[in-house]
Amino acid sequence: MNSSEIADYFAAERPELLAFLRPHGPFGTTLDIGCAAGMLGAGLLREGIVGACDGVELNFEAARHAESRLRRVWMGSLESAAAEIPWQHYDLLILADVLEHLADPWSALRLLHARSAPGCRLLLSVPNVRHYKVSLPLLFRGEFRYEDDGIMDRTHLHFFTRGSLVETVRACGWTVGTLGSHMKGRYRRWYMPTRLLEPFVAVQTMLLAEKL
Repeated sequence: MNSSEIADYFAAERPELLAFLRPHGPFGTTLDIGCAAGMLGAGLLREGIVGACDGVELNFEAARHAESRLRRVWMGSLESAAAEIPWQHYDLLILADVLEHLADPWSALRLLHARSAPGCRLLLSVPNVRHYKVSLPLLFRGEFRYEDDGIMDRTHLHFFTRGSLVETVRACGWTVGTLGSHMKGRYRRWYMPTRLLEPFVAVQTMLLAEKL
């Protein structure tokens, strides 16, 4: 993967996640699993939402970029790094657009729950497969086509709606707290029926859970 591909795929800013998490902070030490080039962690640090941020990243080139932004980065998969990570030190774990890429999301969520300290919180974001650009072609034309990026990214192994995400997280032992979504600003105007449209126009579902 060359530098321009790193910039496009791994180094995107995540203002929607900062806005979602800000009211629930500040947090102490955070672990961003699948941290890419570390842009989310850098934003959390810059705005004082977290006090320190480490990362785990499978892509070597992205992890090298993250090392310049985060306190420490483990290169490799969650499973390969799990034994080295001091789980009890973290107040917040993040899986931002990662769960859908995992072969077994349930095992990953159970691992995080088993190893984290009581009171640790978990931030998740996943693409919303109920979006009208996915559901309408499936309903009316029988089309379910993969693309190079977005909700139907061909590297996604699992798909979630808000309801199925909540069900998955609860089944793995976590207590679900706040739910949110990321949608374009035009759907949030005063004259739009935002709550009715949200399940079909939100591109992402965001969730904050806790280990009790």
